[in-house]
Amino acid sequence: MRVSPSSPASCRRRRCQRLLANAGAAALLLLLLGAPVAGESDEDRRAQAGIRLFRSLLAADLGLDDKRDEDGKLLLVIFHAGNQAHAQELARALAGSGADPEPLHGLPVKIELTNDATFAIYGKHPPAGIFVSQAPGAQALRTIVRYGIDHHVVVYSPFEGDVEKGVLGGLAVEAQVRPYVNKDTLAASHIELKAFFMKVTKVYP
Repeated sequence: MRVSPSSPASCRRRRCQRLLANAGAAALLLLLLGAPVAGESDEDRRAQAGIRLFRSLLAADLGLDDKRDEDGKLLLVIFHAGNQAHAQELARALAGSGADPEPLHGLPVKIELTNDATFAIYGKHPPAGIFVSQAPGAQALRTIVRYGIDHHVVVYSPFEGDVEKGVLGGLAVEAQVRPYVNKDTLAASHIELKAFFMKVTKVYP
């Protein structure tokens, strides 16, 4: 017998599918992060997941080769709001297991930490990418977003809601874990991403 879309059995099936999708998203996030550590917050876990996707976003930047500093390296900056130890952990994860940071798109990389949302120390040589390792205050976040737009820098925050607030890139956890990009900020930053990357990316708005 054919079950109508509005029947109780059909509703139960759809509800079950939604539950499975939510469970799948959680499982994918856990796989991406590895086993959770006791005492780790959700923000810590999102940051660990985001540091992996940050490299993918940077590699998709079609203008990456032109963003090398005077030493021919890509400068990646980890921004923190006071928790330097956590930022150092993420910097190590971003660097990889070797003595030197793993190259990105065939280009040498150097990684620095800062808690200055104006990035004034970098003067005329802005970084190629900025990773927000700790949720900043609203004003600091606006300053970071403005800096990224003005200097054509890939700014990435793994924290929920930050892409909607103007951060260029982030992390979407839905039926699957995937990159998340703010379309308006991307355009205002004059950054073009590879087509294949955009195909697997959630775009806001």
